[in-house]
Amino acid sequence: MDVNQVKFGNYAIGNGNSGAKKSEGKKEDAAQENLAPAQAQTVDANSVFDAMAVQGLQNKAQINFAAKKELDPVAFLGEERVADIEAMMARFENGVKNVSSTIDSEFPGAFSEADKNALAAHIYAQL
Repeated sequence: MDVNQVKFGNYAIGNGNSGAKKSEGKKEDAAQENLAPAQAQTVDANSVFDAMAVQGLQNKAQINFAAKKELDPVAFLGEERVADIEAMMARFENGVKNVSSTIDSEFPGAFSEADKNALAAHIYAQL
């Protein structure tokens, strides 16, 4: 492949003869080809972007979403561990609720409900 050729799937930009077989000629022709000065080829940036756009259209990803299903944590964890996690989450939710009420009393109406809860969770996590 030629250094100046860019390929995108079935599309090529630049020197298209890089894969062609060279004709078997006389040794003089080969010597003359070696003596000929190399000409630099330039590739237009817009043609590269156009080829990339075409390639992107050809290779669209298809996302197949899995059906939502309820997971049973007991299938993966023991009942004792599930009870520990539920107790820990209850403590976390109560702590966030306490911090959230403090934020609401100190800065009434300054935050939306979602922002207030996010700030409260961040503060509680650092305690």
